[in-house]
Amino acid sequence: MKILVVDDDPTIRDYLKEVLNMMGHSVVCVADGYSAIDYVREHDVNLAYIDISMPGIDGFATLTKIRDLDPKVSAVMISGESVDVMLETNFQKGMYVCLAKPFTIEEIEEINKAYSKIKDPLEFIYDNPFGFDTEKISGAKILVVDDEKEIVGVIEECLEYENFNYLDTANDGEEAIRKFNEYMHDVVIVDIVMPKKSGIEVLRHVKAISKNSQVIIITANADKNSAITALKLGAYDYIEKPLDIDTFPRTVKRAVEKKLLLDRI
Repeated sequence: MKILVVDDDPTIRDYLKEVLNMMGHSVVCVADGYSAIDYVREHDVNLAYIDISMPGIDGFATLTKIRDLDPKVSAVMISGESVDVMLETNFQKGMYVCLAKPFTIEEIEEINKAYSKIKDPLEFIYDNPFGFDTEKISGAKILVVDDEKEIVGVIEECLEYENFNYLDTANDGEEAIRKFNEYMHDVVIVDIVMPKKSGIEVLRHVKAISKNSQVIIITANADKNSAITALKLGAYDYIEKPLDIDTFPRTVKRAVEKKLLLDRI
C-alpha cells in the first residue's frame, strides 16, 4: 500500500517508515499537516498515519482537508492519550482506527493487514463518492480570476478538456466580484495577488454571499503563508504556480462535488 506518515516527531516518523517499509509498503513521511495536504494534492495515498497533536494544524483538521482532496484516504490516528478518551472526544469520519502511543510492530501489522482487505471496496465506492452524475459536475459554474491572461487561458483550456462547459473569466478582483454577484458561481479560482481587489478579498466576499460556493486560491511560492490564511478563511484549497495540469482538474472536480453536496444538505 501507499502510506503517508504525518508526525512532527522525527523519532516516530523514522520508526514507522522503517517498520512499514519492512512490511513491504511504500512510505512517505512529512512533519506537519500542511505538508501532508500538499502531498495528497499531487499523489495517491491509500492510508495515512496521522499524529493528532501537531503544531500549526492538528491531525483531525489535517484528515478533514485530506479527505476533501481525496475521499478514498483513510487514517490511523496516533495519540498520546488513551484510545477511549480519543473516541469519546473526537471520533471523525475517515478515521479507520486509533493507535495509542506507545505502539508495537504487531499492532501496526494487524492494522495494515485488516485495512488491505477492505481497501479495494472502499476505493470503488469513493471513485464517485457523492453519486453525482457527470452532467451535473460538468455543468458547474466556474469563475477563473487572474490578471495574467496566459494563466486564464491555460486554466480554461485545461478545464474545457475535462468537459467543464460553463466557464467565466475576470482579470481583476472587482470584475470577479461583479460577475460572482450576477451568476453565483459554484467554484471560483482566483489568484491571491490581484489588482483592485485581492484574492483574499474576493474569497471573503464569495463566502459572505454564498457560503456553499468553493474558492480555490492560486499562489506563487512566496505567497504560501497568505494561501494558508485563505484556507483558514474558508478556501477549499490552494494551488501553486506553475500549475500542474495533471492534478489541477481533480482539485476542481472535488471542489464542485463539495459544493453540490452542501447544496443537498
